[in-house]
Amino acid sequence: MQKSYIWSLPTRVFHALFVIFILLTFLSAQEDQWLNIHAVVGYAVLILVLFRICWGFFGPKYSLFKDFPLGKINIKDYLNHIFEEKLKYIGHNPLASYVMISMFVVAILAIITGALAFGIQEGKGILSFLNSSFFKKMELFGEIHEFFSSLFIALIVAHVGGVLVDRLLHKKQETLNSIVTGYKITSENKSIKLNIYQKMFSLLMFIFFIGFIIFNIYNPKNILVASKYETTDYKTQNELFVNECASCHTLYPSQSNAKKIMGINYV
Repeated sequence: MQKSYIWSLPTRVFHALFVIFILLTFLSAQEDQWLNIHAVVGYAVLILVLFRICWGFFGPKYSLFKDFPLGKINIKDYLNHIFEEKLKYIGHNPLASYVMISMFVVAILAIITGALAFGIQEGKGILSFLNSSFFKKMELFGEIHEFFSSLFIALIVAHVGGVLVDRLLHKKQETLNSIVTGYKITSENKSIKLNIYQKMFSLLMFIFFIGFIIFNIYNPKNILVASKYETTDYKTQNELFVNECASCHTLYPSQSNAKKIMGINYV
Protein backbone atom coordinates (compact mmCIF):
# COMPACT_ATOMS: atom_id res chain seq x y z
CA MET A 1 0.00 0.00 0.00
CA GLN A 2 1.21 3.51 -0.80
CA LYS A 3 0.06 7.09 -1.03
CA SER A 4 -1.15 8.32 -4.41
CA TYR A 5 -1.73 11.94 -5.33
CA ILE A 6 -5.36 11.87 -6.53
CA TRP A 7 -6.84 15.34 -6.03
CA SER A 8 -4.79 18.22 -7.46
CA LEU A 9 -4.41 21.57 -5.71
CA PRO A 10 -6.89 23.37 -8.05
CA THR A 11 -9.48 20.67 -7.36
CA ARG A 12 -9.03 21.02 -3.59
CA VAL A 13 -9.08 24.82 -3.71
CA PHE A 14 -12.29 24.67 -5.76
CA HIS A 15 -13.84 22.33 -3.21
CA ALA A 16 -12.90 24.59 -0.28
CA LEU A 17 -14.18 27.75 -2.00
CA PHE A 18 -17.34 25.98 -3.11
CA VAL A 19 -18.11 24.93 0.47
CA ILE A 20 -17.42 28.43 1.85
CA PHE A 21 -19.47 30.30 -0.73
CA ILE A 22 -22.39 27.87 -0.65
CA LEU A 23 -22.50 28.45 3.11
CA LEU A 24 -22.42 32.22 2.49
CA THR A 25 -25.34 31.99 0.06
CA PHE A 26 -27.56 30.40 2.68
CA LEU A 27 -26.43 32.78 5.44
CA SER A 28 -26.95 35.88 3.27
CA ALA A 29 -30.45 34.71 2.32
CA GLN A 30 -31.67 35.06 5.90
CA GLU A 31 -32.15 38.85 5.90
CA ASP A 32 -33.62 41.15 3.23
CA GLN A 33 -30.89 43.76 3.75
CA TRP A 34 -28.31 41.16 2.73
CA LEU A 35 -29.98 40.48 -0.62
CA ASN A 36 -27.28 42.26 -2.66
CA ILE A 37 -24.58 40.23 -0.91
CA HIS A 38 -26.61 37.09 -1.60
CA ALA A 39 -26.70 37.95 -5.31
CA VAL A 40 -22.95 38.59 -5.53
CA VAL A 41 -22.13 35.38 -3.66
CA GLY A 42 -24.46 33.52 -6.03
CA TYR A 43 -22.53 34.82 -9.05
CA ALA A 44 -19.29 33.82 -7.31
CA VAL A 45 -20.65 30.27 -6.98
CA LEU A 46 -21.48 30.34 -10.70
CA ILE A 47 -17.85 31.16 -11.52
CA LEU A 48 -16.72 28.22 -9.38
CA VAL A 49 -19.18 25.84 -11.02
CA LEU A 50 -18.14 26.96 -14.53
CA PHE A 51 -14.51 26.34 -13.58
CA ARG A 52 -15.35 22.85 -12.33
CA ILE A 53 -17.28 22.05 -15.51
CA CYS A 54 -14.30 23.10 -17.64
CA TRP A 55 -12.02 21.15 -15.29
CA GLY A 56 -14.22 18.12 -15.88
CA PHE A 57 -13.34 18.17 -19.58
CA PHE A 58 -9.61 18.96 -19.63
CA GLY A 59 -8.48 18.66 -16.02
CA PRO A 60 -6.42 15.76 -14.62
CA LYS A 61 -7.59 12.16 -14.29
CA TYR A 62 -10.18 11.48 -11.56
CA SER A 63 -11.50 15.05 -11.98
CA LEU A 64 -12.64 14.34 -15.55
CA PHE A 65 -16.32 13.62 -16.14
CA LYS A 66 -15.38 10.74 -18.44
CA ASP A 67 -13.65 9.17 -15.44
CA PHE A 68 -16.90 9.20 -13.44
CA PRO A 69 -18.18 5.60 -13.22
CA LEU A 70 -21.77 6.24 -14.25
CA GLY A 71 -24.41 3.70 -15.24
CA LYS A 72 -26.54 1.03 -13.55
CA ILE A 73 -23.84 -1.62 -13.85
CA ASN A 74 -21.31 0.48 -11.91
CA ILE A 75 -23.88 1.36 -9.23
CA LYS A 76 -24.86 -2.30 -8.80
CA ASP A 77 -21.22 -3.36 -8.67
CA TYR A 78 -20.41 -0.67 -6.11
CA LEU A 79 -23.31 -1.62 -3.82
CA ASN A 80 -22.45 -5.33 -4.07
CA HIS A 81 -18.88 -4.66 -2.91
CA ILE A 82 -19.44 -1.65 -0.66
CA PHE A 83 -18.29 -3.51 2.47
CA GLU A 84 -15.01 -4.70 0.94
CA GLU A 85 -11.86 -2.93 2.06
CA LYS A 86 -10.26 -2.99 -1.37
CA LEU A 87 -10.56 0.41 -3.09
CA LYS A 88 -11.96 -0.20 -6.58
CA TYR A 89 -12.95 3.39 -7.38
CA ILE A 90 -9.95 5.59 -6.74
CA GLY A 91 -11.69 8.81 -7.72
CA HIS A 92 -15.43 9.27 -7.28
CA ASN A 93 -17.53 6.18 -6.73
CA PRO A 94 -20.74 5.79 -8.85
CA LEU A 95 -23.12 7.27 -6.27
CA ALA A 96 -20.82 10.18 -5.54
CA SER A 97 -20.49 10.83 -9.27
CA TYR A 98 -24.24 11.24 -9.69
CA VAL A 99 -24.46 13.47 -6.62
CA MET A 100 -21.62 15.69 -7.84
CA ILE A 101 -23.12 16.16 -11.30
CA SER A 102 -26.55 16.83 -9.78
CA MET A 103 -25.06 19.47 -7.49
CA PHE A 104 -23.54 21.34 -10.43
CA VAL A 105 -26.78 21.23 -12.44
CA VAL A 106 -28.96 22.27 -9.51
CA ALA A 107 -26.53 25.05 -8.52
CA ILE A 108 -26.71 26.56 -12.02
CA LEU A 109 -30.52 26.34 -12.07
CA ALA A 110 -30.71 27.94 -8.61
CA ILE A 111 -28.47 30.81 -9.71
CA ILE A 112 -30.40 31.42 -12.95
CA THR A 113 -33.79 31.44 -11.19
CA GLY A 114 -32.31 33.58 -8.41
CA ALA A 115 -31.10 36.15 -10.95
CA LEU A 116 -34.56 36.14 -12.56
CA ALA A 117 -36.29 36.64 -9.20
CA PHE A 118 -33.78 39.37 -8.29
CA GLY A 119 -34.48 41.21 -11.53
CA ILE A 120 -38.24 40.63 -11.79
CA GLN A 121 -39.32 41.02 -8.18
CA GLU A 122 -36.67 43.42 -6.87
CA GLY A 123 -35.85 45.39 -10.01
CA LYS A 124 -32.14 44.78 -9.44
CA GLY A 125 -29.23 43.26 -11.30
CA ILE A 126 -28.61 42.52 -14.95
CA LEU A 127 -32.20 41.32 -15.41
CA SER A 128 -33.84 44.36 -13.80
CA PHE A 129 -35.32 45.30 -17.19
CA LEU A 130 -37.80 42.44 -16.64
CA ASN A 131 -39.28 44.39 -13.72
CA SER A 132 -42.10 45.67 -15.91
CA SER A 133 -45.82 46.00 -15.27
CA PHE A 134 -46.27 42.49 -16.70
CA PHE A 135 -43.46 40.63 -14.90
CA LYS A 136 -42.93 42.39 -11.57
CA LYS A 137 -45.79 40.74 -9.69
CA MET A 138 -44.68 37.26 -10.71
CA GLU A 139 -43.36 35.27 -7.76
CA LEU A 140 -42.88 32.11 -9.80
CA PHE A 141 -39.12 32.39 -10.19
CA GLY A 142 -38.67 33.17 -6.51
CA GLU A 143 -40.55 30.00 -5.62
CA ILE A 144 -38.58 27.97 -8.15
CA HIS A 145 -35.36 29.42 -6.75
CA GLU A 146 -36.37 28.28 -3.26
CA PHE A 147 -37.18 24.82 -4.62
CA PHE A 148 -33.73 24.41 -6.19
CA SER A 149 -32.11 25.79 -3.03
CA SER A 150 -33.91 23.15 -0.95
CA LEU A 151 -32.95 20.46 -3.46
CA PHE A 152 -29.34 21.58 -3.23
CA ILE A 153 -29.45 21.20 0.56
CA ALA A 154 -30.71 17.64 0.07
CA LEU A 155 -27.78 16.94 -2.26
CA ILE A 156 -25.34 18.36 0.29
CA VAL A 157 -26.77 16.03 2.93
CA ALA A 158 -26.40 13.10 0.51
CA HIS A 159 -22.81 14.12 -0.30
CA VAL A 160 -21.78 14.51 3.34
CA GLY A 161 -23.56 11.28 4.23
CA GLY A 162 -21.68 9.44 1.49
CA VAL A 163 -18.35 10.80 2.72
CA LEU A 164 -19.11 9.70 6.28
CA VAL A 165 -20.19 6.22 5.13
CA ASP A 166 -16.99 5.90 3.10
CA ARG A 167 -15.01 7.04 6.13
CA LEU A 168 -16.68 4.35 8.22
CA LEU A 169 -16.34 1.50 5.72
CA HIS A 170 -13.03 2.38 4.02
CA LYS A 171 -11.09 4.23 6.66
CA LYS A 172 -7.72 2.88 5.48
CA GLN A 173 -8.02 4.64 2.12
CA GLU A 174 -8.13 8.07 3.84
CA THR A 175 -10.81 9.37 1.46
CA LEU A 176 -11.91 12.09 3.88
CA ASN A 177 -8.33 13.25 4.47
CA SER A 178 -7.72 13.35 0.71
CA ILE A 179 -10.09 16.32 0.42
CA VAL A 180 -7.43 18.31 2.28
CA THR A 181 -4.16 16.53 1.46
CA GLY A 182 -4.93 15.26 -2.03
CA TYR A 183 -3.57 11.80 -1.20
CA LYS A 184 -5.31 8.44 -0.94
CA ILE A 185 -3.92 5.07 0.08
CA THR A 186 -3.84 2.75 -2.95
CA SER A 187 -2.40 -0.67 -3.73
CA GLU A 188 -0.15 0.80 -6.44
CA ASN A 189 0.93 4.25 -7.55
CA LYS A 190 -2.02 6.03 -9.18
CA SER A 191 -0.75 9.60 -8.82
CA ILE A 192 -1.73 12.34 -11.25
CA LYS A 193 0.27 15.30 -12.56
CA LEU A 194 -0.89 18.61 -13.98
CA ASN A 195 0.43 19.81 -17.32
CA ILE A 196 1.38 23.45 -17.95
CA TYR A 197 -1.98 24.27 -19.59
CA GLN A 198 -3.96 22.94 -16.65
CA LYS A 199 -1.79 24.93 -14.24
CA MET A 200 -2.19 28.14 -16.26
CA PHE A 201 -5.94 27.75 -16.65
CA SER A 202 -6.52 27.10 -12.95
CA LEU A 203 -4.27 30.03 -11.99
CA LEU A 204 -6.04 32.44 -14.35
CA MET A 205 -9.45 31.32 -13.10
CA PHE A 206 -8.34 31.78 -9.50
CA ILE A 207 -7.07 35.31 -10.27
CA PHE A 208 -10.35 36.10 -12.06
CA PHE A 209 -12.36 34.82 -9.09
CA ILE A 210 -10.39 36.87 -6.56
CA GLY A 211 -10.66 39.90 -8.87
CA PHE A 212 -14.42 39.44 -9.01
CA ILE A 213 -14.67 39.44 -5.22
CA ILE A 214 -12.43 42.52 -4.87
CA PHE A 215 -14.39 44.36 -7.58
CA ASN A 216 -17.67 43.79 -5.73
CA ILE A 217 -16.19 44.85 -2.39
CA TYR A 218 -14.94 48.17 -3.77
CA ASN A 219 -17.89 48.70 -6.11
CA PRO A 220 -20.91 47.37 -4.19
CA LYS A 221 -23.46 49.07 -6.49
CA ASN A 222 -22.24 47.61 -9.76
CA ILE A 223 -24.43 46.27 -12.57
CA LEU A 224 -24.91 42.90 -10.87
CA VAL A 225 -26.90 44.44 -8.00
CA ALA A 226 -27.80 47.93 -9.21
CA SER A 227 -31.47 48.91 -8.88
CA LYS A 228 -33.43 50.32 -11.81
CA TYR A 229 -34.99 52.82 -9.37
CA GLU A 230 -33.19 55.94 -8.21
CA THR A 231 -32.81 56.44 -4.47
CA THR A 232 -34.41 59.63 -3.23
CA ASP A 233 -33.26 61.40 -0.07
CA TYR A 234 -36.50 62.89 1.23
CA LYS A 235 -34.77 64.55 4.17
CA THR A 236 -32.66 66.59 1.75
CA GLN A 237 -35.69 67.42 -0.38
CA ASN A 238 -37.66 68.56 2.68
CA GLU A 239 -34.95 70.29 4.69
CA LEU A 240 -37.35 72.83 6.23
CA PHE A 241 -39.67 70.07 7.48
CA VAL A 242 -36.74 68.18 8.98
CA ASN A 243 -35.45 71.26 10.79
CA GLU A 244 -38.81 72.46 12.07
CA CYS A 245 -41.04 69.41 12.53
CA ALA A 246 -39.03 66.17 12.37
CA SER A 247 -38.54 66.03 16.14
CA CYS A 248 -42.27 65.34 16.55
CA HIS A 249 -43.43 64.07 13.16
CA THR A 250 -42.30 61.31 10.81
CA LEU A 251 -41.38 62.28 7.27
CA TYR A 252 -43.19 60.29 4.60
CA PRO A 253 -42.60 60.57 0.84
CA SER A 254 -45.24 62.35 -1.17
CA GLN A 255 -47.86 60.27 -2.97
CA SER A 256 -46.25 60.81 -6.36
CA ASN A 257 -42.82 59.81 -5.08
CA ALA A 258 -44.28 56.77 -3.31
CA LYS A 259 -45.74 55.66 -6.61
CA LYS A 260 -42.32 55.92 -8.25
CA ILE A 261 -40.67 53.89 -5.51
CA MET A 262 -43.26 51.14 -5.72
CA GLY A 263 -43.30 51.21 -9.49
CA ILE A 264 -47.02 52.04 -9.56
CA ASN A 265 -48.48 53.95 -12.49
CA TYR A 266 -51.98 55.30 -12.11
CA VAL A 267 -53.99 56.51 -15.08
